[in-house]
Amino acid sequence: MSGGTVSVSLGDLDFSRKPQLGKNFETESDTSESLVPVCRPLYTVEDVLSWTPDKDGCKTDAFNIATVPLAKRTQQDGVPKTLVCHDMKGGYIEDRFVQGTWRDDCYLISHWQHIDTFVYFSHHFITLPPPGWTNAAHRHGVKVLGTLITEWDDGAKRCRQFLKDQASCRGLADKLAQMAQHYNFDGWLINIENPLETPQVKILMDFVSYLTDVMHTAVQGSEVIWYDSVITSGELKWQDELNDKNRIFFDSCDGIFLNYTWKEEGLQLSLEMAGERQHDVYVGVDVFGRNCYGGGGFNCNKALSVIRKQGLSAAIFAPGWVHEKLGADNFSTNQNKFWGLLSDLCPMHGPAALPFVTSFCQGQGQNFYINGQVVRRGPWYNLTCQQVQTTFTSAQFSQGKDRTGGNRTMDVCTKDSFHGGSSLLLGGNFVQASDALSFRLFSSDIPVQSSLLVSYTYKWETGVDHTAVHLILNTTGQTKQWVLMEGDDNKDGDNGDKTSIRNNTVDNSTDQAVYFIALPDKECDRLYKECFGCTRNETAKQGWCTRFYMLKDDTGEGRRIEGIDLRFLRTGTVEGDTDVCLRLGEVRVMNVGDLEKKQQATVTKVACRDISWKKPQHPTATTGDAIAANTVLFSATLQWEYLQVPSSCFDVYFSYKGAAGNTSDKVYVGRAQNSMYRVVDLPVIHDEADTENSIEFTVHPVE
Repeated sequence: MSGGTVSVSLGDLDFSRKPQLGKNFETESDTSESLVPVCRPLYTVEDVLSWTPDKDGCKTDAFNIATVPLAKRTQQDGVPKTLVCHDMKGGYIEDRFVQGTWRDDCYLISHWQHIDTFVYFSHHFITLPPPGWTNAAHRHGVKVLGTLITEWDDGAKRCRQFLKDQASCRGLADKLAQMAQHYNFDGWLINIENPLETPQVKILMDFVSYLTDVMHTAVQGSEVIWYDSVITSGELKWQDELNDKNRIFFDSCDGIFLNYTWKEEGLQLSLEMAGERQHDVYVGVDVFGRNCYGGGGFNCNKALSVIRKQGLSAAIFAPGWVHEKLGADNFSTNQNKFWGLLSDLCPMHGPAALPFVTSFCQGQGQNFYINGQVVRRGPWYNLTCQQVQTTFTSAQFSQGKDRTGGNRTMDVCTKDSFHGGSSLLLGGNFVQASDALSFRLFSSDIPVQSSLLVSYTYKWETGVDHTAVHLILNTTGQTKQWVLMEGDDNKDGDNGDKTSIRNNTVDNSTDQAVYFIALPDKECDRLYKECFGCTRNETAKQGWCTRFYMLKDDTGEGRRIEGIDLRFLRTGTVEGDTDVCLRLGEVRVMNVGDLEKKQQATVTKVACRDISWKKPQHPTATTGDAIAANTVLFSATLQWEYLQVPSSCFDVYFSYKGAAGNTSDKVYVGRAQNSMYRVVDLPVIHDEADTENSIEFTVHPVE
């Protein structure tokens, strides 16, 4: 895997050039005049009908195209589903900046394991989900829907436009399907919250049915959900149940989102009306508690308990309440509490395909890290950078799911990271009667079809002298566990006799577990380079250690990985209560063949366009640092091709290049979610007397 480069001359700078970037750009702050790409809604019917996926030979609004495909996840048949409707302060706040923004107190979702469908909601006519939300949700196997909403007099006017006749409504539906396909999201919530004229109702029914059909054709597995609003008479009359007045819309699409002011008897009627489609009835729960059963907030579990008793699905509206109402200071704690109360009522999902790689980053942090080193200092927020979150949380230690060990904790921490902005901090206490502490990380259903490369990266905070760590893959078949040891015989307590190796396993493997030791240093040196693009010493300087394993299943049983755990073992002669704390930076499970394909992939055709230069007046938005007198600010759009294998994102670096071809050390610029990146106000040292120098940008793909 190699990066691509492009150079820009520093000779004869043109400060008068002002490129036309289009409407989906805006200034990032009051102190900057430079434009960054943003995601915006569409406001009118004309906006929608004039939209095209390509313009002048280029993809429309290319910065806003999500690139992460919908991941496979574990499924449970015959269980109700959970839909989450975003509605955070009206939408399009910090999340509208598609390349991220420079703060770390923004709203995000990290409990995707309990969610089946995510709706990005605003009160604009057509709400297009910002790509960061789509990328984060898709990485967890969660579908993402946009919203069509009409309200009040303006909404009635728009309905008269697109519900004029069949051609009008189908023309709009075709555009909505094209948008979902173009921006890579999975469907629409339809919310008509204004009265309709009687002739419009029949056309609306055709619109919903036709949109559902064209969406199913355009996007595999897509969904169209109807919101419980207008009824067959055209009146705006929320029913709070599925009945004969709204059934026609339910029958025309993939589900109905019931209003929030329901009564339990109405849910029973909805169950009877839905028949075999009971799980397509999403009962609304307003987290703000507006006339909602249980009063919302941390009492949402009361409403959800009633909904699940009827076997119906749920639609949780505005879970951003924990941030919007309770504030950013204790957001993580409050969000964990909120979802912890719902966790037993929401079926859990985990990863179900390879490759599986996560650094536990939640999409924001105090600094940005690559391979354990800070490459950009200061707070940041970019949901595209969010990695797969653990299926299990600290709730496993308090809800009776796992009672072994003492005083265990498991939390995402932004004080240090291997990749991105956070890592997983696992701690506990070896009480007198316990020599092991177990942490459940992921529930999974990953098929093992070839030899695997498995690694985990960690850093000890406390306990390094008396603790060994094992990563455990829980598997199907006769052998229930693959135990991945550190590889240092003296670190595994009573297992010091495990010295004879066969096929990278130790000789006293049992029917219930096979023990693997880490690959030797020489082999690991190669894998450090291939997986991280750096050396062992570069990560070791920051205290990080990575253990690599090659696993092969020769049984022919069609084995599957059903879970991933971490275990601490007490070692040495230390007795009594002893504390231990480890920072987990990455877990990786991938087919060996995928690593080989990755090495052959190359970024090509890097180009630089829409260039502008200016002389600084303020500290830059990207660094906030004071600027030297001979500094100019560079902005441009970089674009490239990367065709061989999928990549979740790309890192962009720049360096100075002399006339003789010599280059300076690379400086990190930012992370791109697709094959484009807008460089904004990059400080560049410019010597007017030296016209032969240039700056060079390098683009590296990231898993």
